[in-house]
Order: sequence, then C-alpha cells, then structure tokens
Amino acid sequence: MNHSRIYKGLLLLLAVFFNDKIYAQEGKPDLFGISYGSDKIKNDSAKGKIKDIDAFLNFPIYRDEKRTAGGRLQFKSRSISGLDPALSKDLYGADIFVFWQLKIKQKYKLYLFAQVGAYSDFKDVSEEDFRYSFGARYTIQHNDHLKTGWGISYNRQFYGHQLNPFISVDYQITPKLQLAGLLPIRPKLIYTINDQLSWTNEIVAGAGSYRLSANEENSRFIRINNWYGMSSLEYKLAGHHKFSLGIGYDFINNFKLYEDTADNNWSIFTFDLRQKSEPIREIRSRGLRFNIGYSFGL
Repeated sequence: MNHSRIYKGLLLLLAVFFNDKIYAQEGKPDLFGISYGSDKIKNDSAKGKIKDIDAFLNFPIYRDEKRTAGGRLQFKSRSISGLDPALSKDLYGADIFVFWQLKIKQKYKLYLFAQVGAYSDFKDVSEEDFRYSFGARYTIQHNDHLKTGWGISYNRQFYGHQLNPFISVDYQITPKLQLAGLLPIRPKLIYTINDQLSWTNEIVAGAGSYRLSANEENSRFIRINNWYGMSSLEYKLAGHHKFSLGIGYDFINNFKLYEDTADNNWSIFTFDLRQKSEPIREIRSRGLRFNIGYSFGL
C-alpha cells in the first residue's frame, strides 16, 4: 500500500471540498490546531503561573458566488496556580463559533458572526455557565494591496456587558511586509522571511470570565483582563503543517474574583464604563509569557 499516495489523495479531497464550499474562517484556512502557553504572574505580594491549552477545529457549512458560511469548535483549558486558593483554579471553555458572509458587488462584504459556549470549572455545569457573543463587520477591498473595514462585537460576560468596536485592516505594505488584524484589539505586523518562515509581532487585548461551581463556590466567577505583546516565528513544513514559537510580555494582567451578581456592568474592551460590584479578591501583575503551537492548513 502506498501511504504517500493515500495521504496526497486525502489532502486533494479536502482541498477540493473546502475550495468548493468554504474556507472555514475568513483569511485563516487552517483545518485544526492546538497550542500551549505559559504566563507568569508576579507582583510585590503574589507569584503564580497560568498554563493554557487551546484547540480548534474549523468546518465548512455553505458557499456560493455571494454567500459563505462556516464555523469553528474551540476548547480552552486554563490552569492558575501559586496564587490565593480562591484564585488558583482550573478553568475551561468549550464553545462554537459560526459566521455568515455576503459579498455586496465586487469590493464590499458584510460579515456576521456569533458564538456561544460554557466557561467554568466544569464541576457542575448548568445554564448559568453559558455566555455568548455576536457582532458584524463591513469590509471594503480598495485594491489588490489594501482591504479595510469596521465593526463591533457584543459579549455577554458574567460581570455584565462588553462592547468591542474595531477597525479591520489587511495591508500588503511590501511583498514581504503585511499589516493585518483588528485595531486596537489585535493588530499584527507580519514579515515573510521566505516561503517557509515568517515573523509576526502583535498586540492582543483579552477579556473573559469563568463561572465557579454552584455547589462548592456559590456560583462565584473569575474575571481575567489582559493586554500583551507577542513576537512569534512560524515555520511551514510541506505546505500544510505549521509550527509556531512565541515570547511576549503582559502590560496589563488583572484577575478578579466576584460573588454571583446580576449587576448590569458595562465595559469597552477591558475598561469599565460602569461598575456597580466590587471584587472580593484582585491581583494585578505584569510578566513574561510563552507560547508554542501547531496547526494543519490546506
């Protein structure tokens, strides 16, 4: 049996299916991937660590000349250790993301998306562990080198409501240098060294909340906000396998523990506009982070 021919044949079938239907995530045709990250937490009174494992699987739904739809299954494991026992927890997230894109004439696209999932310690999962988000983006293809857009997303967090207005950009500055991503929450500067190796520098804003056990923790929740910079090298092997290695620094890293509350707090990105409830524990820190990942692309 010729395993090489079988492997190439499988790749060809997948490529035909995805090209005929959809690239599951706009601009990111990776079929699946997994990453591991380590983040230090350190200030004058605390010293701890976060270990992250993230995995995703993209899938197609539909595609024709004007419309495209697809989705992504995601799983996150976040282990916090070395801090106050109230904050040193194993946290998890499992969600599904779906999008629908409509091409309007030749240069314009409307992109709608939604996400729902459970985010908790997974000890006694119930409906109170679920949160959701949705949003829209409108893009304009100015020329072969520049595409811009604008949009907004709404996230229902356990602490209230979060809004993320953003500007999207995809600018091929030179044949090797590209500015891409969402401003201000995730801009990327990508330098292509050769066909196999690229170097990415990015700034990332993250905000999330995780529900703790109703039986053991009275449904308290942990809120995590951070802003960090990351510099990564990505290596492509055989055109399909992608390996990445990155090092970064947390400019802002906040951990807050809250009692269960129904307060309608509002925030933009990670910044509070209206905060009615105060945390019962809080740690602020800065520190180094490390990430290694693998993904398979068609």
